[in-house]
Amino acid sequence: MFKISDILACRFLFYIMAFYVGLWTIRIPTIKDQIKTDYFGIGLIMATFAIGSIVAMIFVNQLIRKTSCKLILIYSGIIQALLWLPIPFINSLSIFVIISFIFGLIYGAFEISCNLYASNLEKRENQSMMSGFHAFWSLGVLIGSFLTSLFLEWDISFFINILFYVIILLPLNLVFVFSLKEDLKSSKENKSNIFFIWPFIIILLVILATASALTEGSVDAWGALYMRDYINVDGFKLGIATLSFNILMVIGRIFGDWFRDKLGVYLIIMILFLFTNISLIILIYFNSVLSSIIGFSLLGLGTSLVVPIAYSLAGKIKGIDSGVAISIISISVYGTFMAAPASLGFIANSYGINNIFFPMLILFAILILAIPPLKNKLKL
Repeated sequence: MFKISDILACRFLFYIMAFYVGLWTIRIPTIKDQIKTDYFGIGLIMATFAIGSIVAMIFVNQLIRKTSCKLILIYSGIIQALLWLPIPFINSLSIFVIISFIFGLIYGAFEISCNLYASNLEKRENQSMMSGFHAFWSLGVLIGSFLTSLFLEWDISFFINILFYVIILLPLNLVFVFSLKEDLKSSKENKSNIFFIWPFIIILLVILATASALTEGSVDAWGALYMRDYINVDGFKLGIATLSFNILMVIGRIFGDWFRDKLGVYLIIMILFLFTNISLIILIYFNSVLSSIIGFSLLGLGTSLVVPIAYSLAGKIKGIDSGVAISIISISVYGTFMAAPASLGFIANSYGINNIFFPMLILFAILILAIPPLKNKLKL
């Protein structure tokens, strides 16, 4: 009988979690029209999702310590899949906001459990693996957004689209979760909650991960609307932003662990931030299909490794429970991933959707200047 290794199972759990994100990113215009709201309403939905995720991330590590990552992954995977089914029938912004908060709770629990299990696998195998795990995340977003774009192109209903995914993904999720081995247990002497004075390395990793998450979250949240309202395309071409971004992100993450071991964390991050700045200039000041492909592709490559590196280093900080360190990074990443793009709705409404990338351009220009003096801090 074929046996699935826990490393492969963990990778596919990242993939399944992200597949639903791919569905969401392409269907945002559908949902916007369905509930008859504006950019601010979409931003509000994203913000409530972020709040729910952060609430879960603050407390879920305590629950994991009492139970296991495996148990959290079982229940959160089931609830997440079933929550999608009523989405095509909701036409009220207020109800959607409530559902979004519940989604955030479940998603946050799944996210922490999956990354913590991956971090423990890295320590058990004593090798860089986190970029590989997150490559499956990006692959999930890529395939999910691609297939959803096809459903849109073929004019297949939103509900059938969701039902098709749930029927396939829910059983697969359970198969992979039950293939995981028991969790590694942290020392009881380690910090076991996020409420303590963080060491500088945690603060630095939070800043780097937050900046990267801002760009990724903005593409997922606003990419399809950018293509429709700024590039003036529809149908399958709405997926260009997400597809271009995630193709290069997958490539970057597949080879990321190898490049990290060869070049070191500092040099990798400086190269990636340079790519990011170039891509943001293209997305702000050019408005053709070709420029959008180039811009989102470079942005995907530029942000591909920063978050995996932050998770990997955080899980190895001595004296802190791995789950706590992972939770801190996750709160920063997913709080930014959802809340910051939501706040960009004001910029989209007031100055045009292309200008949502301008604050990021300023941020990454500052980081390129600020990181070199901190080079030695990026070694663990």
